Amino acid sequence: MPSLAMHYLNHAACGPLPNAALQAMQFHMRREQELGAYGAAREAQAGIAAVYQGIATAIHAAPEDIALTHGNSDGWSRVVGAMDWSGGGRILVPRSEWGGNLGALMQLSAQYGVRVEEIPCDPAGAVDLGALEMLLRAPASLVALTWMPANSPLVQPAEAVGALCARYGVPLLVDAAQAVGQWPVDVQRLQCAALTAPGRKWLRGPRGTGFVHVHPEFLPRLHPLGADHFSRPWQAGITWAYRNDARRLEQSEASVALRLGLGAAVAAWAALGIGHIRREIAQRAEWLRDALDELPGVRAHRTGSHAASGIVTLECASHTAAALHQGLQARGVEAALSPAAFTPWDMQARGLSAVLRLSPGHDTAWESLRGCIDALRDILQAR
Repeated sequence: MPSLAMHYLNHAACGPLPNAALQAMQFHMRREQELGAYGAAREAQAGIAAVYQGIATAIHAAPEDIALTHGNSDGWSRVVGAMDWSGGGRILVPRSEWGGNLGALMQLSAQYGVRVEEIPCDPAGAVDLGALEMLLRAPASLVALTWMPANSPLVQPAEAVGALCARYGVPLLVDAAQAVGQWPVDVQRLQCAALTAPGRKWLRGPRGTGFVHVHPEFLPRLHPLGADHFSRPWQAGITWAYRNDARRLEQSEASVALRLGLGAAVAAWAALGIGHIRREIAQRAEWLRDALDELPGVRAHRTGSHAASGIVTLECASHTAAALHQGLQARGVEAALSPAAFTPWDMQARGLSAVLRLSPGHDTAWESLRGCIDALRDILQAR
């Protein structure tokens, strides 16, 4: 991994690209220059197949149930957009859902009359499973769940939600943007109809990559309007027919270099092992929370009895999140500002306009963690 000229604590936005991923992309781009894009793509067929297999192995799935996308929101929108909403519907979603997803659901409501209902939660923001079961007793079209919110360390009880959805026959769409790469993911245990993730966050793949997992029993319900000759090829005698695998959500045009970079990043991630990665991230995140609580007027967010992800968020009595973020940038610390628009329902419920977010990786130097705390202390003292 190349060294960064800063204290990098923003893996929840984009993880640093491993050398193997950079080299894979550079090599393929050179081959495109030498052979032309289609010749280079033919040469890379085995490598591309390995990308699907690597992702499938990582989440305990089959490669034919994986579609590659341009990112998490792209994949999520492809799934929701391929469902039939012409007769309306009812979608259940917790308050911690990603703002972009909520925006898409509001468009379905405006365009098709789909009802979007908030799932009650406990004081920590986690789904109230008893309340969800009550909601599922009436017909529902979809449960949408962001597994790990962007604005807090909360880990939603995704497997328990999946079990309820399976019991009542309601498809579950899991947004695993902040889960894949830092947390064990098993789509069999989740019992989800579909799961989406980006390549650029905890997997440390290139930006502009991602994937969707589609359960084979859910696949026939997806009819993407954006299908082309790859996803819905012409077949003599029966005109056009969708592919019978998850790649019906793909199109023919894609960056082979980016996909190979994603594959190399996934391979590097798998070589380390999710147990090691999760343990190292958790240790660093908990150290940060404890250190933040020692700073005057600063409170790190906690999850109570619920599991915590590697995301560290905080509030400060004397400084706005934007001021802290700007101060950290000036002192060589790369963090993130998470505004209300990212998780609007949850932020409104908590009375917050923005939070400062720190997200260490499994190999973030302890010196960088101390450097971040020192920088925050300096900002607070300079007031």
